[in-house]
Amino acid sequence: GRFQYLKKCSSTSDAECTCKDGYRCGGSGCTYCTRSCGVGQESTGNGCQTCHYGTFNDQPNGSCKNWTKCSGNQVLEPGTPAKDVICKHASVNPTSVTTLPTT
Repeated sequence: GRFQYLKKCSSTSDAECTCKDGYRCGGSGCTYCTRSCGVGQESTGNGCQTCHYGTFNDQPNGSCKNWTKCSGNQVLEPGTPAKDVICKHASVNPTSVTTLPTT
């Protein structure tokens, strides 16, 4: 059902199988097909599941990873199921810079 021929068998070689569109090979030598999941999702035993709050996946068929933790809650852009948090870069406070007098 989920398989299709990558190469049919011949008198000199065995057939090679692959999975139909929307599925990807699993196991050694494509022994089973699992549903292809997009960004913002990960594969589970029952298909695809959206990444939980606090996690993201920016790769097709990848797995959800934790958002980056920004120091001091310096979040420039919040994370989504498909995108990591973007942190503000700490900038130097110009009032804390000490200039030495020149003689």
